[in-house]
Amino acid sequence: MIDLATAEPRRLRHMGDWPTPLARRAAPGTELRALQDAMPMCDGGSYPVLSGDGRERAMLIGQAPGWREIETGLPFAWDAGKRLCGWLTVAGIDVEDFRDRWYVTSIGKCYPGRAAGSSVDLPPSRAEIERWAPFLLEELRLVQPDLVLLVGGMAHRFAFGARVKLDELVGGELAWEAAPGASVLCLPHPSGASTWLNDPAHVELWRRGIGLLRDRWESLAS
Repeated sequence: MIDLATAEPRRLRHMGDWPTPLARRAAPGTELRALQDAMPMCDGGSYPVLSGDGRERAMLIGQAPGWREIETGLPFAWDAGKRLCGWLTVAGIDVEDFRDRWYVTSIGKCYPGRAAGSSVDLPPSRAEIERWAPFLLEELRLVQPDLVLLVGGMAHRFAFGARVKLDELVGGELAWEAAPGASVLCLPHPSGASTWLNDPAHVELWRRGIGLLRDRWESLAS
């Protein structure tokens, strides 16, 4: 187990076998499955990216899938997922827990593409956010998670407003009206393009957030 007090988030990543199972869906005939089946297809005919069957007590909400996620249908299927799972391991959440016991979804559920000449994925547009927001709010209502982890600035702004800053969120336990009764935690995006963790003070906030995540996960798992 990595010592949280000395953990360096920019160096952490999942090592070893990298499972990419089929994305999970709710059982046929359930209200959640009807919602999942009603989601619009992405450009090119791929399915919206999410994984969960509604029995989970923890939900992770990210920004949007990348092209690897569109190919596999699985959230956090490649590099950002390996970084994220490296972080989660410090909180006592192994990759099997993440794949099997978390409902994983995002603000946008289709790949936004890249700007011309850029190697960085675009964020979902305002139109895409508006298109997917009702589905995300219904996912929250139907799953009723006890723990919600918001990953990345877009998820933070969706929950807490356009002017909110990561410094105000990461490392604290929050409440969100869309997830009544849930412990809501925030982490920066694990993408290598993010610079927020370059500041040592932000690393300390990250450590505090991972510590809270570890405590809340232990409570759920027990």
